[in-house]
Amino acid sequence: MSRSADPFRIDGDDVLLRVRATPGARKPGLDGLAEGPEAQTALKVRVRAKAEDGKANAELIETLAEALGRPRSSLDLAAGASARLKTVRIAGRAAETAARLKELLAP
Repeated sequence: MSRSADPFRIDGDDVLLRVRATPGARKPGLDGLAEGPEAQTALKVRVRAKAEDGKANAELIETLAEALGRPRSSLDLAAGASARLKTVRIAGRAAETAARLKELLAP
């Protein structure tokens, strides 16, 4: 099975982003790419919050919103709320969001 090059796909006017979250990190932020199950690529995101009471998920959304220059209200967890591998839906402005993600992922 071939590796999916981008950790995101466009779904109408939204973007679905695959994320591998690392809670309890000393240094939060985006941390490159990771290969997930079925050879799918995921964006690695480190957060300081522990994985309890949704704190890590909230910080994950905040970190992504800041990196993408989007309001937090435009991002939500589409899948994986209690898993390390998650799917985040970024609502609206799909082309602009995809371009920004490509910028962030460029070597």
